[in-house]
Amino acid sequence: MTGVILAGGFGTRLRPLTINIPKPMVPIANKPILYHIIKLLKKNGIKDLIIILYHQPELIKDYFKDGEKFGVNIKYIISDEDLGTCGATALAKEYLKDDFLVISGDILTDFNLSEIINFHLKKKSIATITLTRVSNPLQYGIVITTEDGKIVRFLEKPSWGEVFSDTINTGIYILNPKIFNFIPEKKEFDFSKNLFPLLLKKELPIFGYISSGYWKDIGNVKEYKIAHEDIIKGQVDIEIEGERASRIGSDIWMAEDCKIKNIKNLLGTVVLGNNVKIGNSRIFNSFIGDNVEIEDGNEISDSIIWENTKIKKECKISDSILCKKVFIDEKTTLEGENIVSDECNIGKYVTLKKGVFIWPSKIVTDNSIVTHSLVWGKSWSTSLFGSYGIIGANNVEVTPEFAAKIGCAYGTILGKGSEVFTGRDVDKSSRMLKRAMIAGLISTGVNVQDLRATPVPILRFAIRTQGSSGGVHVKRSPFDPHLTNIKFFDKEGFDLSVSMEQNIERIFFREEFYRGNIEEIGTIDVPTRIVESYRNYYLDSLDLKIIKSSNLKFVVDYSFGSTVMFLPNIIGDFDLEIFSLNAYMDGRKSVRSFQEFQDALNKIAMMVKSINSDFGVLIDANGEKVFVIDNSGEIYSNTRLVSIFIKLLLLEKQNLSVTIPVNASYELINFLNENDVKFNLTSTISRNIIRDSANSDFGVDLVGGFIFENFLPFFDGIFTIGKFIELLAKSNKSLMELKKYTPERDPSHIEISCPFEIKGKIMRKLSEVKSFDTDTIEGIKLNDGDGFVFVLPDSDRPVIHIYSSYTSLDKEIKKMNEKKEEIEKWIIE
Repeated sequence: MTGVILAGGFGTRLRPLTINIPKPMVPIANKPILYHIIKLLKKNGIKDLIIILYHQPELIKDYFKDGEKFGVNIKYIISDEDLGTCGATALAKEYLKDDFLVISGDILTDFNLSEIINFHLKKKSIATITLTRVSNPLQYGIVITTEDGKIVRFLEKPSWGEVFSDTINTGIYILNPKIFNFIPEKKEFDFSKNLFPLLLKKELPIFGYISSGYWKDIGNVKEYKIAHEDIIKGQVDIEIEGERASRIGSDIWMAEDCKIKNIKNLLGTVVLGNNVKIGNSRIFNSFIGDNVEIEDGNEISDSIIWENTKIKKECKISDSILCKKVFIDEKTTLEGENIVSDECNIGKYVTLKKGVFIWPSKIVTDNSIVTHSLVWGKSWSTSLFGSYGIIGANNVEVTPEFAAKIGCAYGTILGKGSEVFTGRDVDKSSRMLKRAMIAGLISTGVNVQDLRATPVPILRFAIRTQGSSGGVHVKRSPFDPHLTNIKFFDKEGFDLSVSMEQNIERIFFREEFYRGNIEEIGTIDVPTRIVESYRNYYLDSLDLKIIKSSNLKFVVDYSFGSTVMFLPNIIGDFDLEIFSLNAYMDGRKSVRSFQEFQDALNKIAMMVKSINSDFGVLIDANGEKVFVIDNSGEIYSNTRLVSIFIKLLLLEKQNLSVTIPVNASYELINFLNENDVKFNLTSTISRNIIRDSANSDFGVDLVGGFIFENFLPFFDGIFTIGKFIELLAKSNKSLMELKKYTPERDPSHIEISCPFEIKGKIMRKLSEVKSFDTDTIEGIKLNDGDGFVFVLPDSDRPVIHIYSSYTSLDKEIKKMNEKKEEIEKWIIE
């Protein structure tokens, strides 16, 4: 008889175990589920197998190949669409001329299949369903049979009110090829939902055989762990690789080449794969996969550890699953019910609280206490704050619970009676998280002034001018729609200092929150005069008379953000001809991919040219950044726009001082020198640019952010538009004239993947290079006569940035690639 194995499942409910492998390849007792099914089929005389694949088929084919190693013959059929269990089986019908067996590729069982086959043949059934009895049948298909086994009724996944039996369908069938007459071609069709009810309706002979052996659907993580517990209890008869070394109080299975320092420390049932190395550590009721290394002093109990994992000294791991290629550094604790997925790196002195899952390829840095699952972000560390505030996966890492806790931590630092301004972008998820944060703040006795959807510059203005203690803004990340960015501000409207961020983190991780009594709970108000105050301050800072007399015509793209509620009311006083794009709020559209951003700029360029406008501007959804297009349709690079601003400012003030990031292009630096502009090079981090710009007339971040000494000391795209118009009007020149003799090209830029632990080595090697004049304001800048290469390790991601800027573009690209190759060699040394 031929056996058909349905092995196309995604294993969604088994995540994160099935992120990188299909469900049938999840190991049980150190071997894939599918391995145990194949062994069972062979044991019952079924050696000709057809495996139906769909999800990640190559992983299964590469492991089992033609089956010779396992004593069977395997033929593979790959489905290119989800056809259901029955439709997928029908793909093999040309090979199934006699009665055949179908079995699901994600169950663990030791049923006597020969008994079931004999029953089927005796009854001359068109279909025989293997049945079993379970205590909770809600997740399965219930089947009722007569005394002789004839099926009379089906019910798929009932509620308790519909349960009429504890006898369920196990997903193991013996079938006659006649069933293919009832299966539609290339259409989703299921055995239990479609075929069997159809056969029953046609009064064809369908039988059920109740088997008394072990059966478990490995449907979720809980069932996966129970299956291993049942193996430990001896309730399932499966083949375990290796030799059995039973002792009083223990049952040890060891495969080949195991090295155990003290076997007396292995207690209960312990199953060891090939080439396992265990130091003087205590292990109880656990499964240890191939090539696992466990050093001295560890205590591991009731756990499942997959292949190629390494555990350093003195860790405590309880009731947890470690997937393949996990690294656990010394003195780390997993409190229970944890999963650490493939290729995660867990640092020293880390604690994973009970129930925390770490999804694949994550980094948890030393001394971290992880209280909730790390799913989409790159890492969890002792630092919540990165260069751009707090960033995490929306409603996964940055949840309402997280937001409330961080609000409590911030409020605890500020103290009861303090006042905080809050704001957000136009996205509904930001509103949800901001409200959760407000709940945390007022629970500590802090009063909240909620500006609702508001641009960041107006929130900063409110904090700075209204005597508050600080503020917070919640928005979707401009770089990734799945991420949320939470930004905190001090009482002057500046980004929080690093020390203040560390204080918040300390309170957050220790959960040492102040809880006000019922009389101390803070209030929530919505201020009404902030926008009016900002508008007046804005207009008072510009020469309206010269703006109105300029007769300029321009286009504004509002990026679907909250600026549309404020900017039109301000620039309406300019009495100029203004054309608007995307001038309504839409949280779904306010975050643009790089391509969408470029498309928006191109659309503005087309409109500017078609209506003969003087220029066009795009303001980002949160009102901080501005990008300009001139009337020729040129989309200005950051270098070009900064140069034009400087030319315009020089018309107002000769002794101009500028703060600019260290990655400014070589040509832009030459432009500043040629125009006798005093400049201060600073880091690329916005907090540092804002801080250092306090001593300059003009500050830029080279990504659309501008600071003007005569207005507010932080990035404000709303004011930048007004100032740009004023300066252009005063110059009495067109942008076509002004851009002459200004540099155009931004530095070339690439990223290289680099693990965090190697970054220090890379930067040390760069600092040892003696053939360059080196700057170390931030990163390492290698100056080379007519240009430079600037290498900057990313503060939040495992990458290194390389910027290159030379007078010759060919040389610029060549130097960048040379440095890339050099660094890549150092990484693998």
